Amino acid sequence: MAMTRSANKVLLIGWDAADWTILRPLLAAGEMPALQRLMESGASGNLATIQPILSPLLWTSIATGKRPAKHGVYGFTEPLPDGSGVRPVSCTSRTTKAVWNILSQSGLASNVVGWLASHPAEPIRGAVVSDYFLHPESLCGAADGLPAEACHPASLAPLLKNLRVDPRDLDAEVLLPFVPNAAMINTDSDRRLEQLGTLIARTASVQAAACALMANEPWEFMAVYFDMIDQVGHHFMPYHPPAMEGVSESDAAIYRDVVRGCYRFHDMMLDAMLQQAGDDVTVLVVSDHGFHSGAQRSGTNGFDNPTSWHRQQGVVCAAGPGIRAGEELRGASLLDVTPTVLKLLGLPVGADMDGRPWLEVLTDATPPRVISSWDDVDGASGMHPPDYEMDPVDAAGVLQQLVALGYVEAPSSDTVATVRSTQTTLEVNRALSLMDANDMPAAAAAWRQLLEQAELTPVLEEACRVELAHCCLRLGRFDECRQILRGILNRSPSAPAAAYRMMQLCVSQGSYGEALEIYDRADPDVADSGPFLVLAGQAYAATDRQSDAVSAYSRVLEADPDNALALAGLAQVSADQGDWQSASNLALQAVGLDTQLLSAHHTLGVALAELGCHDEAAEALRTVLKLDPRHRDATRRLDQLQEQSA
Repeated sequence: MAMTRSANKVLLIGWDAADWTILRPLLAAGEMPALQRLMESGASGNLATIQPILSPLLWTSIATGKRPAKHGVYGFTEPLPDGSGVRPVSCTSRTTKAVWNILSQSGLASNVVGWLASHPAEPIRGAVVSDYFLHPESLCGAADGLPAEACHPASLAPLLKNLRVDPRDLDAEVLLPFVPNAAMINTDSDRRLEQLGTLIARTASVQAAACALMANEPWEFMAVYFDMIDQVGHHFMPYHPPAMEGVSESDAAIYRDVVRGCYRFHDMMLDAMLQQAGDDVTVLVVSDHGFHSGAQRSGTNGFDNPTSWHRQQGVVCAAGPGIRAGEELRGASLLDVTPTVLKLLGLPVGADMDGRPWLEVLTDATPPRVISSWDDVDGASGMHPPDYEMDPVDAAGVLQQLVALGYVEAPSSDTVATVRSTQTTLEVNRALSLMDANDMPAAAAAWRQLLEQAELTPVLEEACRVELAHCCLRLGRFDECRQILRGILNRSPSAPAAAYRMMQLCVSQGSYGEALEIYDRADPDVADSGPFLVLAGQAYAATDRQSDAVSAYSRVLEADPDNALALAGLAQVSADQGDWQSASNLALQAVGLDTQLLSAHHTLGVALAELGCHDEAAEALRTVLKLDPRHRDATRRLDQLQEQSA
């Protein structure tokens, strides 16, 4: 089944929540030299995330190339099979093979370190150090051994338990690069330095385990996951410059350098890993999403609605054998990582995978061989059976850690209520992921099923109705969409989510005046948000208020330079004004950020045709028709181009 390999080894490094808006200034200042070398010798760009933006879901999609409906992981916790409580999600929650399972049954050895939802360690060809390696009790010295089945093979346990870093052993020399003004902290009342120390120790433990396996275990593929950037973001991004309203000057002075120090720490670890790996390794550095660091930071508490802190665009950098140097990777998604790894290692891609290999930056750009599904391929892959039993004590300990880290709420004393709430959360996440996959009929059915539950809180019920209305809008059921939203707005006229969807409905139906009336009535803070401004820009442009449209889109891009919808809007304004070169450039930026953005592909096709780039225009218009086979203007223009070339 193997094909020609363009990489001898592949090292996949996961930096949860790494973001170019933080990285670019650090790179310009020479503070990320290891990453800079990779970028200069390889390809880099944005990496689009999927919805909902929850780490276990996303990192499982990275490891499988599949959306949640195909891999089965929808959140941080899940009910126990007998309904007696909840547990953290694990590799037994995953219903499909991860890339290391595929490689294992293909005769290739993998090392996996710290990957989310990787416990209990799978008996693959190679070595696994599961995410339970950082069990809170053992990390802090309360237990001598590793949690049960935290590593494979079990013979690694004596080595690994001596590699964990105890946060109590960290001294000022370690902490001062993150907090130069640590002497100003009253540690009796301020636990933030202690929290930072725990995060540094966890991260250093993962690094030590990864380097040990890299040096001592044979491998063709290695996956290492670090969660510190995301955790530091939630804990310390409110103190990151520029100053935020509501953050005291003393706190900002003390903790302003933590985020910068965290990124520099990761670059140092990257450098050490690259030196250990050698020159014949192909390296992929990826993040599952970005993290707001400027005007779009949502308050002074990073754990208040934590997903609101996450940006749509993560990072990707690829370098080494098999990767062309100096390339910009456009339109990449986290779903593409596993197909790209398989292509580099000479293995077929599953037709049931939702991603694609990045052929445009590979030295071997030939299309990969495709098989129907790796799940249909026989052979030992190392996956546990679905009914595999985990140690309940270790699961309870990790659940406590998830609570302490702010990922989930503490289970209540009412077990039935906790199980019901957990199941509802998973069903909500499933419905959101179906919408993200553009499976609107299934998503609408999921929202209706949720609304049949009598236990929904008023807030959740309203949110489900708004999402159902969105599904109706996407399915062309405009009357039903309006009826649902009108019911919400009659009860709560200022409900921002319902107002936004109503405004979106008005724009889609050409009721631009009504859309702008909704916009003008919105709370100023809501009206100044990116989604509302984009819709306002579309309504302004459609009513010949081009300068107002440009102003609205520009305000979005000031806060979020990677907002694909705002870029697509500016591209359309440029096209309306006959500035085809600007329209082409802006539309190209937009589709590079969001490959599913139909309007940007259409503008790109029209602009390229006007510029005389007929082949490129035809390609863009064909993409429009893949997204919407009934798009009349794209069909007409493509026919014209084909007639001209005949």
